[in-house]
Amino acid sequence: MKIAFVTLPSIEEYQHTRIMPPLPLAYMAALLEQQRHIIRVYDLALTPMLPLSSALAPLRSFRPHLIVVASAQGSIVAQVESALQGCSAQIMHLGTSLREQAPAQAVTQALWHSNEREQLRDEQTVIFEALLALNDDVDSLPFPARHLLSLEQYSLFTLAGELQTNVLLAQQLSAYDIVVRQISHVIAELQIIAREHGIRHFVFPFCPIASHAEWLNDMLDQLIAADMDIAWECWLDYQHLDSEWLNLFRRAGCETLGLEFTAGDVLSSRETRQSISMLIDQAHELGISVRARVQLEPLFSTVPAVVDLSATLNLDDIEFSVCRERAVGEPTAVDERITLDDVTEMARSRYRSSRSRQFFIERFGPQIGPMLWRVGRSGLLGRTWWRYANGGEDSALVY
Repeated sequence: MKIAFVTLPSIEEYQHTRIMPPLPLAYMAALLEQQRHIIRVYDLALTPMLPLSSALAPLRSFRPHLIVVASAQGSIVAQVESALQGCSAQIMHLGTSLREQAPAQAVTQALWHSNEREQLRDEQTVIFEALLALNDDVDSLPFPARHLLSLEQYSLFTLAGELQTNVLLAQQLSAYDIVVRQISHVIAELQIIAREHGIRHFVFPFCPIASHAEWLNDMLDQLIAADMDIAWECWLDYQHLDSEWLNLFRRAGCETLGLEFTAGDVLSSRETRQSISMLIDQAHELGISVRARVQLEPLFSTVPAVVDLSATLNLDDIEFSVCRERAVGEPTAVDERITLDDVTEMARSRYRSSRSRQFFIERFGPQIGPMLWRVGRSGLLGRTWWRYANGGEDSALVY
């Protein structure tokens, strides 16, 4: 049977500038390929500017028997259905976006969305069996079918511009249910990717340092012993990091730490801000870069202050997004015409400017630095200084 997966990012994932390949779908695809089904994966995140009819043209040429749409956005699913009108394939909805990790509700949502329209058909049972296997035990599945993903088209790159790909260390089935993988499987998968795809830089989207510290320590030891000449980036909770962990991470090949937090919960506390700043400084001393994803409150008036505080942390890269859950029932801005996306873009612009001001302070001191920054912004010191003071692309050269 020919099966086509169509996947889209969730609203929250659209805010990220680095969208991950849909790894859970690649696990399912590998299992289905072992059962002799012919699988294709069409990730519409790679063609956001194309009309759906054009983006789905390769799918029509494939002529599948079953089309599985993995998205939680009902309006987008309806648009996909409309773009596929006249296609003879059955269309099945998962009702969830399977991208970074598999949610435990995937099977229930898929059953509900399917039964809402018609009785379950025999062709669809293979999808439910694959979902059950994915939620049950990733280690029992074959390695994900990365050959079905256009890995080079994702904007997953190191800060030095090297291509990365994501690898699961653990599966978070719910807020309290985290299942780690067998370490030998993780090591073997890294070796296969390096050998078959030539990729030696990896992203671990979820590092279970808080709940599985002993397992993580064993994995780092085995990475050191394997000596595979690879480097990796991991996203974790900064509260559980200390100097000992940082040293072990670096020895095991960590090149970048990813921190994710809500600005109002972290940056408003001077002590917390200082602890994060110290952590970043320690990482830099070891040669580890630090990225951050910062969630902003939806209130426009709070954004400038927290963005200015973010600029003092000496981060190597930063992403801003608006915490949409907190936006319900609250004004998003002083002017109601300003959308949440406008707030995010304003934060990016403000951060570039604040970061350049921080550079002038670090370079010329707290008294002269701000004065030179203001004069530079006015353009009186020439075009080069104007770019530096306004946080233009060229100003990155001086950090």
